[in-house]
Amino acid sequence: MAERKPTPVALPSLFRYFPPGMNIGEILIWESTNALLLIPVVIGLVMLVRWMRGRPIFTERDWLFLFGHPREKVFSLHLWLRFAVLWVAVVLIGFAEGFVLLPFGLAALFGSVFLTALVVWRVAPNWLR
Repeated sequence: MAERKPTPVALPSLFRYFPPGMNIGEILIWESTNALLLIPVVIGLVMLVRWMRGRPIFTERDWLFLFGHPREKVFSLHLWLRFAVLWVAVVLIGFAEGFVLLPFGLAALFGSVFLTALVVWRVAPNWLR
């Protein structure tokens, strides 16, 4: 008679040391939470180290890296108005896509979201200059 492998139910102590793996939803939530919490903490640590060493906390090079525009342009009303208009347009398009295309299935919705993201990716940098 062949020897049977023990099932996980037969080894409950094993789960104490090796819990079952996460599903894809849990992994995505975990990674997005890590990214959203760790990025500001690391930026804060870099600023703290610069402050303690007596160096400028935020240089012009940092502004260009984070925002893509110098400080004067980032704080300009013109840029913020264009950004707000573009944001409202993307939100309205997203709601319209969800309302109209979701009854046709997820493939149609994700296809339109992909096309919208592609258009925004190509148009937004030129429009925000």
